Amino acid sequence: MDRQPIYIVSGGSGETAHRMVQAALTQFAKGESSALVRRFQNVRSQEDLDRVLSAASEKRAVIIHTTVSREMRDYLDRRCSELRLTQVDLFGNLLDTLALYLRERPEELPGSFHAVGDKYFRRIEAIEFALKYDDGIDMGGLPESDIVLVGISRTSKTPLSMYLAMEGYKVMNVPLVPGVPLPPELETIPQGRIVGLTIQADRLQEIRAYRLKRLGASGSADTYSDMGHILEELSYADGVFKQHRRWPVLDVTGRSIEETAGLVLDRVFGKERAV
Repeated sequence: MDRQPIYIVSGGSGETAHRMVQAALTQFAKGESSALVRRFQNVRSQEDLDRVLSAASEKRAVIIHTTVSREMRDYLDRRCSELRLTQVDLFGNLLDTLALYLRERPEELPGSFHAVGDKYFRRIEAIEFALKYDDGIDMGGLPESDIVLVGISRTSKTPLSMYLAMEGYKVMNVPLVPGVPLPPELETIPQGRIVGLTIQADRLQEIRAYRLKRLGASGSADTYSDMGHILEELSYADGVFKQHRRWPVLDVTGRSIEETAGLVLDRVFGKERAV
């Protein structure tokens, strides 16, 4: 069966529309295999648009566009009606509604949606990354990671990874366990990407005892919350950090996830990082 043509038209890169179309196609059994998607970038004049629509008319393609110029949108709508082409305006209704609500005209800058779309999809990708590489399950993502968090259990590695992922950073976390060697792969990446996490012993005991209670286990019967065991783990972690002087080490005691995340970013990227 012939693949159905879909033409994406944009005054910018068309990346946002392309990703939206790809996401929509996943809802169909045959997905992208049933569609032939072509992207037309930087279409900013009526002459450019006429060339695209002429080709679309021959193929009877569906037009999906993110044209922000009111004049171009009106022209495209009129020409599609004349050529009897189906067109989907991804942003026109949204722009018009916001213009009425905000009582302000949009600037109609081509390509501005691309930056917003990129940021959104980067966050989704980072969240998927954090879930896949949580708790040292798989070290395969190490070369791609922006940040690697290392620490013993209950030093906020997972929630911190997810918070940073929401900011668009790809984060792995690796547990430190006495008697278990560090993954040798950690030595293969820039050491400035790796951040050690530590915590005060009494606070860690509280956190672990509460967790055991939530799980229905007895804290007194488990070394997990035993102070002697905790001190042993913290001593082991301290030794690892001393062997890796290039790793910044943060004490998470009494810090919120947001505060710790800010400190992690400062240590890895510097205070002048892009927001």
